[in-house]
Amino acid sequence: MTKRKDENQNKQVGYVLKKYRMRLTDISPSRRKFIDDRSEKYFDYEDWISEKTLMNYETGKNVPTIQNLKKLAIAFEVDVQELFSEIIDLL
Repeated sequence: MTKRKDENQNKQVGYVLKKYRMRLTDISPSRRKFIDDRSEKYFDYEDWISEKTLMNYETGKNVPTIQNLKKLAIAFEVDVQELFSEIIDLL
């Protein structure tokens, strides 16, 4: 029972992350283009996240660490506390 609940929460977290990414209308909706664009603009061309990792977050297969949530907040151009708060409300 707990496992199913956790999986559902992970999917909800993934939906939140995808929602923030899709709000960025100035770039293509593809994950690869999002990562490349944000790498250039905010992370000095650093390999900050892989396409597979982002996909796993957005589909709820994995949940990002706090460190990766901070990077995602920067990439989504959203306040870190806003992103954390929305995710904590799901738990």
